[in-house]
Amino acid sequence: MSSSQPETTICSLSFPAPAVLLVTLTRAEELNTIPRGGHEELKRVWRWTDSNPEILVGVFTGSGRAFCTGADLREWYKALKEERGILPPQRFCAISQRRGRKPIIAAVNGLAVGDGMETLINCDMVICSPKAVFALPDVKVGLSLLGGTLPLLAQKIGRGHTTDMVLTGRSVRAEEALEWRLVDRIVDDPVREAIEVAKSIAANSPDAVWATREGIFLGPSGKNSLDAGKEFQDKYWVPFLREGWNSKEGIAAFLEKRKPKWDLDWNKSKL
Repeated sequence: MSSSQPETTICSLSFPAPAVLLVTLTRAEELNTIPRGGHEELKRVWRWTDSNPEILVGVFTGSGRAFCTGADLREWYKALKEERGILPPQRFCAISQRRGRKPIIAAVNGLAVGDGMETLINCDMVICSPKAVFALPDVKVGLSLLGGTLPLLAQKIGRGHTTDMVLTGRSVRAEEALEWRLVDRIVDDPVREAIEVAKSIAANSPDAVWATREGIFLGPSGKNSLDAGKEFQDKYWVPFLREGWNSKEGIAAFLEKRKPKWDLDWNKSKL
């Protein structure tokens, strides 16, 4: 890696494929609840991911039988009132309000509860096990979701399904989550599948992936398609793709019937 790998205590970092970072929560005995300091740790991980040209895609998962079951409520209960709910700007796991430059795929291996579900809602893709269970039971303990999760969830799965889930606090199984479009795929080994998807993404031009992802974000922005299209063209396509080296290399490689050799550090002078 071209920059120093951050030290971690609540997760492990590995590279199952070139340019693919696998981040695995390692608090299995605590069902991968996140202590308050864990969010800063993960913020450093994702910041490193975004700044390192040799990392193109992240995969986020949990160890044991849980993906993530939210905050450590024992720690939360003991904290001073003014300290409760204080998180970095990117919110829970430094993902739930993250924009970032690189996509993150959630590989949901089991329980995704509370803030753990808040995290996966803002991931770029969600791939889950048939045994995965999703729940937002905050109302059952006198709380509600922060960080813009409720409008984002309603945008993703609709007002009716959101109401069904968050006002009852009931659990949703994998098949129902797929039907609601809360998840994108159900497979027996979600980590392996997520890595394969990440490898497919990482094989593409990194600046094209970044710009295209920014274009996807324009979809829920509330702008009409013509305005969003004009913004994408002016802000991303022309300066980064049309004028970029990788687009020339990609077209040349296609015409010459060879694999392209992407410039991974394409953004060193542009962003």
